[in-house]
Amino acid sequence: MRALAVVLAGSLIAGGCSVNSYKIPTSELARLAQVAPEARGQHVRVIQEIVESDVPAAPRVSGETEIVIVPQINVGASAHRAPSHGGGGGGLGGSKIGGAGGDGKGAAIAFLVLAATAMITAAAIEGSRFDGYAQLHPMHPVHLIGRDGNYTVVPLAWIDANAAAWADTAVVRPSEGPWLSLERAPLSRRGLTYGMYGGTGSLQSADGALAMGPAWTVQLGYFPTQQLGILGSVFFGWRDNRYGATLFETRYTAELQVLPVQLGILHAGLYGGAGAAYRFEDAIKLVGDRVIPGNEAGSALVGGAMFQLDINTRVALTGRLGIARAHGEQMHDLLVGISVY
Repeated sequence: MRALAVVLAGSLIAGGCSVNSYKIPTSELARLAQVAPEARGQHVRVIQEIVESDVPAAPRVSGETEIVIVPQINVGASAHRAPSHGGGGGGLGGSKIGGAGGDGKGAAIAFLVLAATAMITAAAIEGSRFDGYAQLHPMHPVHLIGRDGNYTVVPLAWIDANAAAWADTAVVRPSEGPWLSLERAPLSRRGLTYGMYGGTGSLQSADGALAMGPAWTVQLGYFPTQQLGILGSVFFGWRDNRYGATLFETRYTAELQVLPVQLGILHAGLYGGAGAAYRFEDAIKLVGDRVIPGNEAGSALVGGAMFQLDINTRVALTGRLGIARAHGEQMHDLLVGISVY
């Protein structure tokens, strides 16, 4: 998901996450450089890639390979130019939802089908790839690509602080040496996030009647830290009003999430946000026998409590108990869904 895996083809799901290359985060590389060379392969943080790196193959080491310590390695000008990586960014297109309540509901359902397909794709890919710790031989080849674009490959035991600082990307392959997958890492929210939640919400008609109906929220955003996230949020809700016509509510908000509480696999926190709200309602009888639409636009304030259960390092089951203030009215919702990080 870190590169928004929701745009990848469904064929990746059918074959599982079979990519045979892993990245060592730069922070982990710096930590390993401070560990004794003969011991640094015992517990290495690795993240399976979505698309395999096209770095050249390196000779395989075995369990009997002798550990050779080299005090310093040269990186930079003498290294080879890294292979080029093609590809382009992707995104989710959108369309303006407007018009009568029934039209808004129909457009929202079409959007939610696309959002659900993206969620299934993202959760399947992120849930299948390994993100955790592995045991490697100290002489396991590490492919380093520098910030200047140069490339070199060195044994894990040879990496020093200078090499760790020079490297922008570090890639390892299980096929190039002994490899034992250990435990997965705990839930990590840092980076891009995508979420989709469904449930029920109270929706108020233009004539003042309040009743429950289906409610959905789709979110996309970024967590700069483990506990703090900034997201864009789209809310859809609808129900029939007292005249058998459609009441459709949509909100577009910017949202701040804070999840400071953790008890094992349970996480808890709060969210709050602001933006715009639109109500499209068909056939509201307000004056005598006169029937007029109950359309209205205005500002929206949202907030509430969040709860999460770890599924794995990148996927969490999320519950939201929320309150919204829009059209001069107060509404509530209870939603459950999946967050992918």
